[in-house]
Amino acid sequence: MTYPVSLSLFFPAYNEEGNLRDVVGEAVRTVEASPYVGEYEIIIINDGSRDQTLAIGHELATRYAHVRVVDHGKNRGYGAALKSGFASATMDYVFFTDADRQFDIVELQNLLVHLPTHDVVIGYRAPRRDPFMRLLNARVWNLLNRLLFGLRVRDIDCAFKVFRRDLVQRLRLESRGAMISAETLIRLKRNNVTIKEVPVSHLPRTAGSPTGAKPSVILRAFREMVQLYRGELGLVTNKEAVKFMSVGLLNTALDALAYIVLTRDVPAFTHHVVAAKFLSFLVGTVSSLAINRSWTFGMRGRLSLGEVVRFYASVSVGILINVEAMNVLVGFGMYDLAALLCATLLTFVFNFTVSKFWVFRTRESRLAHQA
Repeated sequence: MTYPVSLSLFFPAYNEEGNLRDVVGEAVRTVEASPYVGEYEIIIINDGSRDQTLAIGHELATRYAHVRVVDHGKNRGYGAALKSGFASATMDYVFFTDADRQFDIVELQNLLVHLPTHDVVIGYRAPRRDPFMRLLNARVWNLLNRLLFGLRVRDIDCAFKVFRRDLVQRLRLESRGAMISAETLIRLKRNNVTIKEVPVSHLPRTAGSPTGAKPSVILRAFREMVQLYRGELGLVTNKEAVKFMSVGLLNTALDALAYIVLTRDVPAFTHHVVAAKFLSFLVGTVSSLAINRSWTFGMRGRLSLGEVVRFYASVSVGILINVEAMNVLVGFGMYDLAALLCATLLTFVFNFTVSKFWVFRTRESRLAHQA
């Protein structure tokens, strides 16, 4: 590509009458002064606002020749607003940020400079100016997306992103709520799109009210996350989990069989059950290492010492978690079989997560996974 580029800028707006004039004015001044932008358009996505956002949007479209309005007659949610913005864009690249003025549009230049080498450039808030609970929610959200979908970015929901329009318009996005940002990046990553992360300033909101922390918004996001995980985006992890569980059952059977054979048919172990149990456990773990590596997680090539060390470290921690969880739950008065089930489930989740994202990830496979 060569500069200047053609750029569509859009702003999802819900009840942003106190911010819209300023954010559009700043955008016009920024792109017209930018050496990186030639032809451009600015799109206001009014998502069923109840205040004067729509009227102000039409006023701005009259004032500026490059501005137009897309109106949702009723509030459809953040995901629907982003999808409307992507679908309405006509330029080669598309940029969006929220209309709440929590980002400095001048910093758009810091994203545009990376377009020659990257298809998508996304910001991450450094530092993020949000209350503690929103910061905590964001960390949990990022962690869940990493565990469930393998999405590794610093700040999934940072509303300061530039995309090649053809790439984002090809995506079949299903989310209508706050899961939309994660879904977009997950699908792009699965398509091997190159993504660059750039730090951007995060400013305190000075007008309007945030909606991202509403319980209804959060619940909708988690519901959409579950739906996507159960569908095609979570398919790989689902298969891996089923395979991992199958291997666990097989190795438990091998462990038990080896113990029975050693203590019943090998005289040297008849009175040394601890040694027999150690060997039977070793049989089970070696089988687990070999089968999970090749079958569950599709690792190829020679087994490395690092994988062996990571595997047995995770096994050791998993045993401690199982024992301590059992002790704690029984100590709280839980029925022992119920405590055993809970401790087993917790250990399974730990072992699967650590195996997927740490044990069976060499440096080369991690790089390939992030590509």
